[in-house]
Amino acid sequence: MTDQSPIPERPRAAISRKMSPGVEKAVKVPLDLANLSVKLLPNEPQRISAEEFRQMLMTAVMSGASDITLQSDQQPRPEINGILYRGMARPLSSTELNMVLIEAYGGSNGPTEINAQNVLDFSYELNLPSGDRQRFRVNATGIYGRDGSGVELTFRALPRKTPDLLMVRLNSDEVEALTPRDGIVVIAGATGSGKSTTMAALTRYHLEESPRPVKIVDIQAPIEYTFRDVMSNLGGSSSTIGQSEVGKNIRSFADGVHSALRRKPHIINVGEARDFETISASLEASLTGHLVYTTTHASSVSVAIRRLLTIFPGNERESRGYDLISALRFVMVQHLVPTPDGTGRVPVREYLEFTDAMRERLLSAPMHEWSSIVDRAVLGELSGADPDMQFVSLRDVCTRLYAEQAITRSDALRLGGAQAIAGV
Repeated sequence: MTDQSPIPERPRAAISRKMSPGVEKAVKVPLDLANLSVKLLPNEPQRISAEEFRQMLMTAVMSGASDITLQSDQQPRPEINGILYRGMARPLSSTELNMVLIEAYGGSNGPTEINAQNVLDFSYELNLPSGDRQRFRVNATGIYGRDGSGVELTFRALPRKTPDLLMVRLNSDEVEALTPRDGIVVIAGATGSGKSTTMAALTRYHLEESPRPVKIVDIQAPIEYTFRDVMSNLGGSSSTIGQSEVGKNIRSFADGVHSALRRKPHIINVGEARDFETISASLEASLTGHLVYTTTHASSVSVAIRRLLTIFPGNERESRGYDLISALRFVMVQHLVPTPDGTGRVPVREYLEFTDAMRERLLSAPMHEWSSIVDRAVLGELSGADPDMQFVSLRDVCTRLYAEQAITRSDALRLGGAQAIAGV
C-alpha cells in the first residue's frame, strides 16, 4: 500500500539560510499618481539596514519598477512605466548609500573604487522565498553630494523569465529580417529602451526555433539574462549558449569576440559596440560567416550608422566604413513610450533592412551621402529601391500608434515630428 501521508515541510531555518533576508517582507504597494510617490517601506527608519534595503528594492520590483535610482542625499526614485516616483519621504544619506554599495557590489572596496573615480557596472542577485532569484544590472557612479562626494546607484530589474518574441512585440516579417544567416544586426536606442530585452528574445528564438542546432557565444557587461529557463526546457535540441561577463570572465568585449572566433559559434552576441577594437573584431567575425548581434546608442537608423562610423580613426574610416556596410544586414532603433494612461509602455521602432541592392547603392555612393540615402530609404522615398526590403520610419509608426491612441500626441510629435499627427 502506498504511503499517503503528507510530505513534511522544509524547516523554516533551511529556507531562511538560502533566502536573502528582508525580501520576505516585500509586498506590492499602491502608487500615488497625484503626488508621484510610492511607499517602499511601511515605516521609515532613521537609517536603513541591509535587510530594509533588500525589502525596499523588492517592493519596488513587485510594484512594477523597471529601474530604481538611489542617490546620496536624495529620496529613492523607482521608475514605473516610464514615470519616476519618490519612494521615501526622506533622503538617503551618504552613509546609507555606502552601505548599499558594499552590499550590492559584494565587497568593502566599492566606495574606494568610486572615490578613485571609477565607474562600476555589475550584477546583483536576491534569493527569494520561493527559491527563485531576482537579478539586477547595477551602475555605480560618483556624483557631487552634500559634502562634496556622493554616489548614484541605478538598479535595473531583470525579468526572471527570458523574454520571447511575443513579449517584445516583433512580427514575423521583422523576425525574418532580424535573423539572417550571417553579417551584423544592430539594435540601437537610448539607455532603458529595451535593447537588451529584444536581443535576449532573439537569442531565445534561435535556441528554441532554429531548424538546426546552434552554438551561441554571448558577451555581456554584465550578464542580464542567463537563459537557464530556456536551456532547461530545450528537450532534445542540442543548441547551446556560452556566456561571458566583461570584467568577471574576460577583460573586454573585443577579447570576447576574438575568443569566440576560436570557439566555432554560429552566432555571437556583443553586448555593446562601444569602441574601435570591439567593432573591428565584430566586423571580422561577420565577414567570416558568423551572425553577430550588437547594440549601440542612437535615436534613428542614420544616426546609428554615423555613430558606428565615427568610432573608426579618420585614416581608417573609409575602408572600415565599406566593411561595415558590407557586413550590415539590419538596423533597428527602439524607443519605449508610456501609454496614455501611464499603465504600460509601447515599443516604437524604426528599422531598415540592408539587402544586397541597398548595400550596393551605398557602396557606390560617397560616404558623406550615406546618411541621406539611409534616411530616404527608411521613409520609402528611395527611387528604384528593392521592393522586398523591410523598412519603417519613426514618422510612419508614430502616425499609426497615435491613430490607435496607443501613444500621446506629445510623444508622437517628439519622435515622429509634425507629420506624424497630420491628418489623423
